[in-house]
Amino acid sequence: MLNSLDVFPQDFQKCVEFHGHVCPGLAIGYAAAKAGMRVLNVGPSEDEEIVAIVENDSCAVDAVQSLLGCTFGKGNLIFRDWGKQVFTFLDRKTLRAVRVSLRADMPGRSERHDLKKRIDSGLASDSDKKRWNELREILTKELISSDPDRYFEVRMENCEIPPLAKIVDTQPCSICGETVMTTKLLEREGRKVCHGCAT
Repeated sequence: MLNSLDVFPQDFQKCVEFHGHVCPGLAIGYAAAKAGMRVLNVGPSEDEEIVAIVENDSCAVDAVQSLLGCTFGKGNLIFRDWGKQVFTFLDRKTLRAVRVSLRADMPGRSERHDLKKRIDSGLASDSDKKRWNELREILTKELISSDPDRYFEVRMENCEIPPLAKIVDTQPCSICGETVMTTKLLEREGRKVCHGCAT
């Protein structure tokens, strides 16, 4: 899409390195995380001091991971499969939380959707593809450079702080023999089995 990443802030460039490419979805997560960081006055989470609750599994979440250090492995990235560009950031130290939700229609949306349909159908011309990339670049730059209030609702939230991640014992599944966290085993006909074998 772009010949150079130099047009972007360094912290967005790091998001791109982590994600693999520049796209508007990554810019949504970047803008949302930056808004949350600003309101809570926090930086990246070394351990679990910052928690991110994300309500989608889009490109945006990679920016949240890159900027805030919230990951599944540390237990401070919580995924809710609700299909919404909504992000809640919690600070365990201050017990404050902010909800950042995408609310505004993105510039050029209908044109982008029409072009995407043509591209997916194989009917797009070279100029259609060029315009598609131009619109994505414009939107990415717009999201990164704009005041978050333009596209997001940012509000403080009363939110229960999730417990810290726990290290849990494992034991083999009675059917396949693969080790499973004991908290994830299911009881089937008197045996402890994994989810895969339970279905």
